[in-house]
Amino acid sequence: MRETIVVMRRELNSYFHTPIAYVFGILFLLVVCGMGSLFGSLQHGGQASLSGFFKSLPWLFLFFLPALTMRLWAEERRAGTLELLLTFPVTIRQLIAGKFLASMTFLALLMLLTFGLPITMSTFGDLDWYQVSVTYLASMLMAAAYVSVGMFWSSMTRDQIIAFLLSVTTLAGLFWIVPWIGSKLIGVLPGWLGGDQIVLVLASVSPKHYFDSIAYGVADTGDLIYYVCFCAFFLYANALVLHGKRVNG
Repeated sequence: MRETIVVMRRELNSYFHTPIAYVFGILFLLVVCGMGSLFGSLQHGGQASLSGFFKSLPWLFLFFLPALTMRLWAEERRAGTLELLLTFPVTIRQLIAGKFLASMTFLALLMLLTFGLPITMSTFGDLDWYQVSVTYLASMLMAAAYVSVGMFWSSMTRDQIIAFLLSVTTLAGLFWIVPWIGSKLIGVLPGWLGGDQIVLVLASVSPKHYFDSIAYGVADTGDLIYYVCFCAFFLYANALVLHGKRVNG
């Protein structure tokens, strides 16, 4: 655990000792505040709602989080420090966990700063704080999924732009294209091909399905297990890539 914390601190220091954290953070908060002002609303009966804002977060994360993660391994490879890092007395699992936790910690700090949005909305009307808290949890789980995908593709290339584009393409496919294809297949595939089952499988693959479930306040352990498995899959794939580089030098 100590080695993981060391890696996490090293990564966080690399954020805050360069303009990356400040430029990324300011831009992120400006866009979030703009979206909050645009999508926040007052409903009948003086009920305040941020549902429109939270529904827009998957699109915001689609571009911001691959930009945050694209450098995690690609920069190490480009600078030639990955080989040196792999020779340190630290396991690949600890390296990945440290970088993953650093990204999530940095993002959690930014999301904490957005808490001014619900506080402001609550001054204009009644706000369901339970719903807001649950949706923040859903947002962080979804962010973890984005980060795991971004870390995997960053480990595959030394070019940060390529890592960014591959991450965006993968996430867009998983979150929207696959469910869209499933919706178009409803009633099209014959029963003997198991059409309904195929549609259900395509819908269940998308992390957005589980984000919407939690955001609507109907979360269960299955949603949490899905996100844990999703992150574990891509982080394990990341570990396989790094293990191959350690073995092959």
